[in-house]
Amino acid sequence: MKILIVEDEVGIGKPLQKSLERHGFAVDYAQTGKEALKLAHIYQYDCILLDINLPEIDGLTVVQQLREEANTTPIIMLTARTQLYNKLEGFGVGADDYITKPFHLEEVIARIHAVIKRTCANKNTSLQFGGYELFPEKNIVVSHAKNDKKIILTSKEAAILEYLIRNNDRIVSTEEIIEHVWDREVNSFTDSVKTHIKTLRQKIDPKKIIINTIRGKGYQIQL
Repeated sequence: MKILIVEDEVGIGKPLQKSLERHGFAVDYAQTGKEALKLAHIYQYDCILLDINLPEIDGLTVVQQLREEANTTPIIMLTARTQLYNKLEGFGVGADDYITKPFHLEEVIARIHAVIKRTCANKNTSLQFGGYELFPEKNIVVSHAKNDKKIILTSKEAAILEYLIRNNDRIVSTEEIIEHVWDREVNSFTDSVKTHIKTLRQKIDPKKIIINTIRGKGYQIQL
C-alpha cells in the first residue's frame, strides 16, 4: 500500500514515515499543502494522512481541492485540535476519518486499513475486461467466451490484474505495481512483476492482446 503523510512537524512526520515503512507500507512525505497537492497529482495513493495546520495551503483546503478534482483517495486528518467543530469541518470538506495527536501507531495503522476497506467496499465486486470478469476477493476470473469457465489466480496475480483494470486508461510502471500490490518492499529490479505478468498471460492472455507491455514504461490492459 502506498501512503502519503503530510505533516509540517518533522519530529512527527519522519518517525511516522519510518514506522509505517517498517510495517510494510510504501510512504511519501510532504511538509506543506502545496507539496501534498503536487504529489497527489503525480501519484496514486491508497491513503493520505493529512495535518490540518500546514504552511502555504492548510489541510482543509487540500482536502477540498482534491475532492473538487474528483480525487477519491481516503484521507485521514491528523491534528492536535479536539473541538467538535474542527472534526465536523474536516468531514464537511470530504475527509474520511480523524485522528487526534498524540496518537499510537497501532491506531493509525488500524484506521488506514479501515478507510481503505470501506472505500473498496463501495467499488464493484467484479470487473469486466476483454470478455472476462475478475472477482478480486475470490481470486477468480470467469471467461464468458468459454462457457463461463473459471480460472483460478494467485492472490498476487489477482491484485496485479485488478490494479491494471482500475487504471486501464494509462500505462502502469513496474515500480507502481510493486508499491500498490506488495505489502513489503520489493526490489524493483527483480523479476517479481515480470514473472507474475507471464503467469497471468499463460492463464488468460496467451496471445498477448489484453495485457500490453510498453517497452521501458510498464504495462497497460485493453478492456
